[in-house]
Amino acid sequence: MNQEGKVTVIPEQLTKARRALGLEPNEVADALGIDVEGLNRWERGTSEPSLEDLWNLAELYKRSTDYFLRPLPALPEHLSFRLKHLYKIQDLPPKVREVIVRFEELCRAEAELEEALQKPHPILIEKADRSYDSEELADKERRRLGLGERPIRDLRGLLASQGIRVFVLPVPDILSVELSGVSWWHDDYGPCILVNGRNNPGRRSFTLAHEYAHLLHADPATICAFMLDVPEERSANRFAAAFLMPGPTLRRSFIELVGPPGTLPLDQDLGRLAGHFAVSLEAMGRRLEQLELIPSGTTDSRIAEWEKRPVYYRGRKGPRWRSQLGTKFVSLALEAYSGGHMSVTKLAQYFGLDVRETLQVVWESSTPPYRRPGLK
Repeated sequence: MNQEGKVTVIPEQLTKARRALGLEPNEVADALGIDVEGLNRWERGTSEPSLEDLWNLAELYKRSTDYFLRPLPALPEHLSFRLKHLYKIQDLPPKVREVIVRFEELCRAEAELEEALQKPHPILIEKADRSYDSEELADKERRRLGLGERPIRDLRGLLASQGIRVFVLPVPDILSVELSGVSWWHDDYGPCILVNGRNNPGRRSFTLAHEYAHLLHADPATICAFMLDVPEERSANRFAAAFLMPGPTLRRSFIELVGPPGTLPLDQDLGRLAGHFAVSLEAMGRRLEQLELIPSGTTDSRIAEWEKRPVYYRGRKGPRWRSQLGTKFVSLALEAYSGGHMSVTKLAQYFGLDVRETLQVVWESSTPPYRRPGLK
């Protein structure tokens, strides 16, 4: 900070943060009650904001204040939109843009935590040769990962072990089926996946595998709805189906549970198969059709009925923010805080909690259960 109470920022960082949200200078000026020419001067570097102005900008842009104090990468320049009606970031509702920025901030934060704690982040995922079709690539990946033909019980953990940063954040103000995930291979942070947390666990699992296919193919940074009928999405869908539901295993399971190919399964049978492979009813139905185990059109005829039913998830319970951020990120952040690498305010920002809640989390993480009041 200089003698006039101004903060020396990197002008380009102000511009990057604004553009990441698709905001025009006049929109920022109106939101903060400042003069648009003053904002332009900050972005040109001919003037500097006060500390209060910087805090207001950070809050509006959904960034840490340190984002503006040193050169950092912007969102991927060529962000592809494989959505039905939206083609650029300005088309997305503001709350959706904020989630994408939070996703990028979390990827950056995790990389910086690893550096501060000297915990390297090996990237083991191998970009694929385009000569493989989707089924072949899925089979190749399962062999490389030593999965055999068994169902994948913890896909998120598996992808994290390959060096992929995975965050599950609810995306509001847009139909959940219209934005299933985001993926990019960042020059600084490596491969990253955002999954829409508003979808059910089975659909989230399919989205993870779908975005994994984009990373394997080194596709450009992508915001997508996996139902969109375009070649890149069809290819990623075929990979996800084969990766999560390998044909030989699914065929055997179907015959054992339902009967010979062509037998029309009860919804309970489909539910058992979907649960066994940790996918949605729709994904299971379409995969069975693809393998010619059930008649074509069966899934479409049942989707409307399935969507009317309540969804019960009997998986692991826990605070939602923990499941959104993932075990690795939470552990790194708590270790960095305990080692004096960050303030409690910044830790609270990462967790999306207030300071009091964050201090409670810190206390619980360092206190054995038997020493907590009311527990023996």
